[in-house]
Amino acid sequence: MTKDDPPVLEFENVTLEAAERSESALLDVGFQLQAGELLLVLLDREHLHVSLGDAACGLLTPSSGVVRFTGEDWASLRADEAADQRGRIRWLFDEESWVANLDMDENLTLAERHHTPRAPDELREEATELAQRFGLPGLPLGSPDRFPRQDLRKAACVRAFMGRAALIFLERPTKDIYAEVMSPLANAVYEARRRGAAVVWTTDNRGVWDDGGLKPTRRAFFSGARMHFCGSSHGEAISVPACQ
Repeated sequence: MTKDDPPVLEFENVTLEAAERSESALLDVGFQLQAGELLLVLLDREHLHVSLGDAACGLLTPSSGVVRFTGEDWASLRADEAADQRGRIRWLFDEESWVANLDMDENLTLAERHHTPRAPDELREEATELAQRFGLPGLPLGSPDRFPRQDLRKAACVRAFMGRAALIFLERPTKDIYAEVMSPLANAVYEARRRGAAVVWTTDNRGVWDDGGLKPTRRAFFSGARMHFCGSSHGEAISVPACQ
């Protein structure tokens, strides 16, 4: 990483229409996120799903504006190039998704097995260590449908921090398990940032928003379809109640 490296993630005046009634649109969203930075985003309860992650990972194309990952416009990449770039992103989904015909240990290591040459034993060792940190007794084994929802949420945290991703996108990662995972999540984010990962963390939990230990580089909140930044070092500070 050098000061001349492009931002890990850049939204340039991005507008994205809501595909479904349960989604929130994006309207003229603009920001840059450098390596090692954390963007903490507060959502209203009315935001059932914000398509920020879908746009950040190039899965949805803005109706206007540009989304760049490590300096490259998603819209300009071939399908194989975009797939390679997504291999550098880890994503904890708002509603976790698992490959039903793979056991949990295979699900957790799938992205690393597909995108890196790392040895299986090394991956299992890392996944086991992360699982224990997030409150699981060890590496989860067996089909995803055998596990209670809270354990699946913890396993989603494990999957998000496997490897050395350039971007980690966390969608409400403490949902239903705040008391159990907030501390290990904060530590995992700190370590990932030290390694150079950029992190986006969305939440509707004011306990997360007010947690002084996270030390986000940037803070923003959604109002309607707009993303408002507060306390920003980039000259975008806005005086609003949520930023007090």
